[in-house]
Amino acid sequence: MRALLCWTLLFCALSLPAQGETVRAIPRPRPGSWSVDTTGTLSSPTLAQVDQWGSEVDGKGLGQLAVVVVVTTGGRNPRTFATELFNLWGIGHAGRDDGALLLIALRDRKAEIVLGDGVDSRADTARSDALMSGQIVPAFKRGDPGGAVLAGARGLRDLLERSPLNAAVSRAAPPLSASSTPSTAVSSTSANVPSSGAAPVQEPPPFRRPPSSYESPPVRGGSNDMSVWFYGGGTGALVAGFAGLRRWLRRRPRICERCAQPRQLLDEDRDDAHLDGGQQREERLGSVDYDVWWCLSCHDARVERYGAWLTSYSKCPQCEYKTKSETSTTLEPATYDHGGRVLVEVSCEHCSYRNSFTRSTPKLTRPSSSSSSRGGSSFGGGRSSGGGSSGSW
Repeated sequence: MRALLCWTLLFCALSLPAQGETVRAIPRPRPGSWSVDTTGTLSSPTLAQVDQWGSEVDGKGLGQLAVVVVVTTGGRNPRTFATELFNLWGIGHAGRDDGALLLIALRDRKAEIVLGDGVDSRADTARSDALMSGQIVPAFKRGDPGGAVLAGARGLRDLLERSPLNAAVSRAAPPLSASSTPSTAVSSTSANVPSSGAAPVQEPPPFRRPPSSYESPPVRGGSNDMSVWFYGGGTGALVAGFAGLRRWLRRRPRICERCAQPRQLLDEDRDDAHLDGGQQREERLGSVDYDVWWCLSCHDARVERYGAWLTSYSKCPQCEYKTKSETSTTLEPATYDHGGRVLVEVSCEHCSYRNSFTRSTPKLTRPSSSSSSRGGSSFGGGRSSGGGSSGSW
């Protein structure tokens, strides 16, 4: 009977003509809280769970999330409303812009996910779209607002943890490297190759992979570091020029050193016959890409190695292929009073190498006095240009 009365009151409240809440009228979450429900729809356990996930991801330094439930945006575009709220509160950390907001307007039957500028890559947006269409909207259609909010908050936590912005934090990967030119050229000749030029499956000599000769600049970094090297429109021109040069160097014609005849670049299916197991594993993982230039005249294969620009894999100390990955698990989160501990587990996707160790993390830095301009909330001054996902039911 009590539950029926609550739902009746909620229905009446949502059925009243809504004047619409302004962005500035929405109360900010208190410090340590990451959720606001101005409708009274969500239960205390649901709000507590959202706050727990928000504190968890913020404590790891991976970003900040917020969940806001309102009756209506009063006829305003929900996307614009949510983006203005995001920037007013400053969800995320300044400089990283690693915030994520889930705004729900119940009477409008609208939901918006707004992502900070640092976590709105193509991969982040794809996860946001899948979360909205696959979990949040279906839960509302089932009449389960609490389930929709929990799914949304959990999904945003996972999105922040898996974002490319946090790849170095979550996997503790070393600096990425890429080869602007082939780091090596390996030739192999087989007397068993048919005259037709078909490439046989053969085992190349051991360790055909010298180290990469070029270390690429970090893809993401602090704004101060990046501004030293790139500024304004020069960034795009420099990156485009470098990419074009690398593409030209990689695709320029090759001449066989033995017979001085032009070589043919094999496609991905045919070049596997000239790669060993470790090299094929690197290609499947996307950590390295190999080009095989075949000479039809003397049946000679030239193998050239190109390191990936973006990869979480690094060189394995045992097999020396770029197939080592690291995952981190927080054993003790850092606080303002003491640092934390993280368990790092290392494994190789190609060989049997395994290792694990514990790493210490620094204690959190208390907000400066400027945080008072954000109303005493836990948000750190993040910004968003409006990227994210929209849904309705």
